[in-house]
Amino acid sequence: MQTYTEQTRDLPVVRDVDVVVVGGGPAGLALVEQFGYLGGTATASLMACINGFRNQVEPDFTQTVRGIAEEIVLELKAMDGLGKSPYAQKSYPTTPGQMEYSYAIDTEKFKYVALKLCVDAGVDLLFHTWFADAVVADGVLRGIIVENKSGRQALMAKVVVDASGDGDVAARAGAPFWQTVKDEAPRLNDALMYRIAFGAQRPAAPMACDFGNNVVVWGPGAAPIDGTDAEQLSRAEVDTRLRVYEDFAKKQSQHPELVDARVVETPPLLGIRQTRFIEGEYKLTAEDAIEGHRFEDVVAISSCAIIHYYGYRRYLEHEGYDIPYRSLVPKRIDGLLVTGRCISSEQQPYESHRAMIPMMAIGQASGVAAALSALQGVKPRDLDVPALQKALIGQGAELRK
Repeated sequence: MQTYTEQTRDLPVVRDVDVVVVGGGPAGLALVEQFGYLGGTATASLMACINGFRNQVEPDFTQTVRGIAEEIVLELKAMDGLGKSPYAQKSYPTTPGQMEYSYAIDTEKFKYVALKLCVDAGVDLLFHTWFADAVVADGVLRGIIVENKSGRQALMAKVVVDASGDGDVAARAGAPFWQTVKDEAPRLNDALMYRIAFGAQRPAAPMACDFGNNVVVWGPGAAPIDGTDAEQLSRAEVDTRLRVYEDFAKKQSQHPELVDARVVETPPLLGIRQTRFIEGEYKLTAEDAIEGHRFEDVVAISSCAIIHYYGYRRYLEHEGYDIPYRSLVPKRIDGLLVTGRCISSEQQPYESHRAMIPMMAIGQASGVAAALSALQGVKPRDLDVPALQKALIGQGAELRK
């Protein structure tokens, strides 16, 4: 392969802050974001159903995720921003502590609510900005390098939260990671969602994520790819987008009531479901999820089914398993926390806590942990976990403590 040596240059340090969060998806909702809005998979990929407030089947007495996730859904409810989920579930009132398993969300209103909550909280947002590299010295992540319309810039921070979904920051910083790609083992593959509008007729039952005359449906699936490889990602985008109308025609042939419907929107981004997993101080196991293990350093709970690994939707036979703080702390690198789908986990528990509601709980935990670490001047791996748990519970999080 030919190489080109980039000219050495001095970069402007445009931020020197306590915490930088890279990625504005459900687990991030903060500073550095590649799009001009927040929401990640929920908005950029039109994944308009968010799941996981409680077990979808009994035992389901406990709402295992509250906090910020609950606040967002209640804000959406106030704006008439909730639709019908296609998932079978009991009918819980939409009140604090009584949330349903799943909600369809109006993706435009989700953008608004997420942005408003961040602005009201004083979050410094930097949109249309790509993470480019990590600034590491003596095993400590000191900041990040980004690219945007202003050029190449440096953002320095006491603690960085990697909410990129792909573990980009952790990988560039030198944290160990692994991936399951191609057909090596069971994994979740990717798909392109799209929105349709109805004509005179429409199905009587909900189809995918339902908002009356506008419905978001599952579209063409992508062949197994490495979503961290630019060429493979580009080919998958091309392939799935060229099959949208073929996919829609098939749906119309299967559902005559779609005869007058039409495709009205495809998302900016293919729905990427898994790429890197970062090696943390603890790796969640299948046994943890299936047996409902509890951890002293719990910071979030997942009660969602394991959706693919076993060849069927394997529901949990308990109310949820704990996500330990150690799974957010990467090996080898200090000054960094990971959050979202790239936390340290085997495939089976990942297929449960990868749902967006548990992701929001994990994101809240990583954000609070980063803030406490910065304020106390301690490494994230040395943070007093009971103090973190107390702070999370004070914010309304459910930890079953």
